[in-house]
Amino acid sequence: MHSQPLFQADDPSELHALMRAHPLATVVTLSTLPALPDGAGLQADLLPLEVVAEPGGAVRLRGHVARRHGMAQSVPDGAEVLAVFQSPNAYISPRWYVNGQSSGRLAPSWNYAAAEARGRLHWVDDAGWMRTHLGALAAAQEGGRAQPWSIGDAQPGFIDEAAARLVGFEVLVDRLVGKHFLSQQRTEADRRSVIAHLLQEPAGAARDVAGLIKP
Repeated sequence: MHSQPLFQADDPSELHALMRAHPLATVVTLSTLPALPDGAGLQADLLPLEVVAEPGGAVRLRGHVARRHGMAQSVPDGAEVLAVFQSPNAYISPRWYVNGQSSGRLAPSWNYAAAEARGRLHWVDDAGWMRTHLGALAAAQEGGRAQPWSIGDAQPGFIDEAAARLVGFEVLVDRLVGKHFLSQQRTEADRRSVIAHLLQEPAGAARDVAGLIKP
């Protein structure tokens, strides 16, 4: 991930929080087996990932795919994995900048936060592991609800039947980098103006981005 020092995010706890808040990651793998319709090559999949803290500050990612999924069919154990987590994003209009309007030396931009995690994939084919993993994914999203749903609310046997059609994987993250491109290069007046305009946008993502910008 290319990042200038001004936009680089180095705090692991901050990046872990971003990953947990936006767990649907773009998972990039390299197929080395000719099991895909197009043969070997890069695959990119949107997958919800469980972010698990490890002793010593490391982090482990846990996920799952269907047994007939391209990853399960063509990505070997030990393969390198890249997972990209991204916050909501929003277009920034040059008209929102208070300073520099008279010069005309302004261009549109885009604001977002992202984390990039790399590690080696290890497949896990264990029914108990899968049930615990699915329960954790649901609990992470349901925890703040007035009446949270849990896998225990499903019909007896349904989760086991669903889990049997899945295979899990774990990635111990060995490299984690982040980027916050949130108008840090602008003046405080510009950032406050950007926040005000984002809050008026019809898209909910734009209003979410407004909450990420620090005046």
